Amino acid sequence: MWWDSMSTLEQILFVLASSSTAIMIIFLILLLLGFDTDEFDGIGTPDVDIDGINDEPITGIAGLKVLTLRGVLVFLAIGSWTSFLLMNGLPNWAALLIGVAAGIIAAFLQALAFRATLKLESVGNIDYSNALGKSGTVYLRIPKARTGKGKVSIIVQDRLVEVDAVTEEKEDLLPQASIEVVGLLDSATVIVKSK
Repeated sequence: MWWDSMSTLEQILFVLASSSTAIMIIFLILLLLGFDTDEFDGIGTPDVDIDGINDEPITGIAGLKVLTLRGVLVFLAIGSWTSFLLMNGLPNWAALLIGVAAGIIAAFLQALAFRATLKLESVGNIDYSNALGKSGTVYLRIPKARTGKGKVSIIVQDRLVEVDAVTEEKEDLLPQASIEVVGLLDSATVIVKSK
């Protein structure tokens, strides 16, 4: 049988490689189905500082979360498969050394890729206090003296948005009129004046 033809070291590497690969595939399927949690990413885990000099947590290297469950699985899978495949052509120590190096590089690349994907996340909430002092145009007529709401088009947080607006002026502000935001009525309504 093929299992009996392998050395003990090859059997250990094969079991490590195949089991860690299977667990990574399960995690990938769960991720694709939307069952991913932050527990496997190293997010929200407490940082442990062993020495008083280094401000980096023990799980991070240069701001990367390398020592996470995913990082360990990547290290074991890539390192074990590399060592296993090189066992026949190289001495055991060389195959193991190359496998460890390949595992470390793979874990580091996985951490880089994960950090890059986290940078893609953004909060979509618009804080209308950032609109104070901004100029825009009236989109829908704004009734005079806060007797009703209209809409204005302004650029807030690098986005062109239409926002509910009121005015304290004595005349209605008509569409296409230039305005300036002077205050906030509530979290989603701005107070404007004509320019």
